[in-house]
Amino acid sequence: MKHGLYAGKFSPSDEEGIAETADLLREIVPTYAPAFEVAIQLLSARLWRLRRAYEFVAAKPEGELPRNFGEKLNSLELLVNRTLNMLGLSPTSAAELGVNLARLAAGGEHGPSFDWNALEQREREQLERLLRKGRGNGDGG
Repeated sequence: MKHGLYAGKFSPSDEEGIAETADLLREIVPTYAPAFEVAIQLLSARLWRLRRAYEFVAAKPEGELPRNFGEKLNSLELLVNRTLNMLGLSPTSAAELGVNLARLAAGGEHGPSFDWNALEQREREQLERLLRKGRGNGDGG
């Protein structure tokens, strides 16, 4: 059994699994936009690699893992976690995103509703900076 951490080419069945994961991610991302597609594709492939690595660890007797395998696995886990946060799929990032979107969507009693998906990526980033500055915990620039 190979661990798959360095797979340069995926088999058709692996590609199918990665595509299914990407479909699931698109459904659960709180504010999907086409600009997120690269992150979704990367996360899908990384999750595939992570599943394969865990299967590899489970199949190997203790003490027989390749040298530095644990470090590589930790790095992959961190990348997956970072991407989950970027997409609003961790509890903390989802809560922050939900609060921000709820405030914006409310727009006050008589204000217009707010459509996050109508903003371009650059505009979303600028809005996030402004919100952090307004809360007093960002650089604002």
